[in-house]
Order: sequence, then structure tokens, then C-alpha cells
Amino acid sequence: MSNEEILSAFHLMWDNFPEAVTITQKSREIIAVNKKAAEFGLKPGIKCSSIGKPENHKGCQCDKAVDTGEPQICTYKGAFGKAYGYWIPIPEKPEWIIHFGVGYAFEYPKIDRSPSVKAKESIHGLTKGTDLEATMAAMAQGEANGTMMYYALARLAKEQGLNEVASTFIESANQEAVHAGFYATLNGKYPKDFWQLVAGIAKAEYKGEESVKALADKVRAAGFAVAADEMEIFAKQEGHHGVVIDELMKKYAPKKSDGGKKWICSICGYEHDGDTPPEACPVCGQPSSVFKEKVQLAQKTFVCTICGYECTDDAPPDVCPVCG
Repeated sequence: MSNEEILSAFHLMWDNFPEAVTITQKSREIIAVNKKAAEFGLKPGIKCSSIGKPENHKGCQCDKAVDTGEPQICTYKGAFGKAYGYWIPIPEKPEWIIHFGVGYAFEYPKIDRSPSVKAKESIHGLTKGTDLEATMAAMAQGEANGTMMYYALARLAKEQGLNEVASTFIESANQEAVHAGFYATLNGKYPKDFWQLVAGIAKAEYKGEESVKALADKVRAAGFAVAADEMEIFAKQEGHHGVVIDELMKKYAPKKSDGGKKWICSICGYEHDGDTPPEACPVCGQPSSVFKEKVQLAQKTFVCTICGYECTDDAPPDVCPVCG
């Protein structure tokens, strides 16, 4: 990505963030700022290390983030209590990092997680099977289309230098997405016990990384390199979604047995547990006919009788890679 494309993506992503966010290079020179940073007097060209007292910069992880290429985080005392500082390298520009704090300029609402907090009454499936079901389905689809439309308009506005217009469209898109989820929940479109669905989505996300990367290669071959560059970022994001979901599954999902049939959507890779496939894929919407039963093959393990090396494969290797 070019510098201009990186800066455009930065403003599209961070301009409405409630904390100050900058792109800063290793020399501490600020390259770009979001709206909140600008309110604090930060601007491109100055060095962030020149702002405030020197002791305020104790614990800066800028050098480490640039040198290792890995995100860095530290905690410190902010205006509203404990705060967090982040330094995130930009892969396409290794000497640049995205730097921001959480809890420095904005007081986040505290959530009472005690068991005594009464859960909000669920709206799941209230309109399913009623005269309102078709209307709610149409509303959900309309709002989903609105989300896509507003994000597309935001991108077009950004390309034309209309940053304020783009920010407004993004805000509208986020609200439309919330509305779509609301109407879908009213209709019970997705199961209330959602962990099986989420597990299948993770597998679809991993497959999505491969599919989008392959599509990006075709787009690049067609001569649209700029679009292909961005699609490759999308591909990595798809795979990251799978990683994040897997982490959530390990932490929160109830344990289940591995018995029973598994069905896999041949279009998107979503996996379903049950005696029969679902009526439609909850991820890509394709009918049950695209599902194929996933055959679970018994895994073989071969052990070298000389050194104990173990190989898991359909057949043992010709030669033991350890003892020969």
C-alpha cells in the first residue's frame, strides 16, 4: 500500500475513535492524527516526545514495536483510573506505528458483572411464526443492505476528500448493522444456543482467508493491483476472525462430545453437527443440498521401534527422519 492509502485507511478507521490516535514513526515524529488527537493539539510534523513532561513518556514501547514488528501494550494511571497504551506496527510501513491509549481521554462505562445482575429479557424469536415474521425478515434484509450501502458511500466520499461525509456515513452504517441484528433476533434467525453456529463460523472464516486470497490473486492478474492489495488485507482479517472465535470457544463454549454426524457446507466451509444438515447455511444462505457429510477418519500413528519417533499419517515414512 502507498503512504496515501495507509493514511486514508487510518482516517477511515480511527477518526471517530473517542481517544487520541496517531501514526508515529520511530523518530517520534507524528505522521497523522485522528480528530481527538487534533483536539489535544497534536499535529503531523511534531515529535510526540516533545509533548508534556518527559516523565509522561516513561514506558514508551515505540522502539520495541518497530524493532520486533509486534504490537506492544503497557498500563499506566490515566485520568479515570487504570489506562492502557498500545503501539501497533503497520506491516506495509514497518517504521510506522499506530499509537493510542484506552482510558486516557474517555471514561468508559463500568459493567456490573456480579451474579445478582438480572439479565435483560430476551427478544429472541418473539415474532417467529407470527404475522410479523415476514415483515421483520424484510426489515433485517433492508437494514443489512443499508449497512453495505453506507459503507460503500463512505468509501466513495473518502476517495473524494469528503472526510466528514464519510464519517457520517460510517456512523449510519454501524447503526444499520445494529438494526439488522435486532430484527434478525426478533425472528429467531440464529439459534439462541449459538455456540455450534459460532464453531462452524470459525471454520468458514479460515476457509474465507484462502478464498479471498485466491480471489485477490485473480484481481491482481486482471491488472487491479490496488484492489488486490486491500483484498489481501481482508483475507488476513478473515483468518484472524477464525483465530479470535477459537479463543472465545476455548474460554466460554460448553464442552461437547465428538460423537454424531458432521455436515460441511461446500460453498463457505461452515460445519454443522446433527443427524441432518440445516435447511439453509446460516453463513452463506445456500440450501441444505450443498451440505456434504464429513467423514471422520480414524487417525493412524506409526512408532519407530528403534528410537520411538511417532508419525501420524496414512502410512509410515520410508525412512525414520530421526534415526535413519
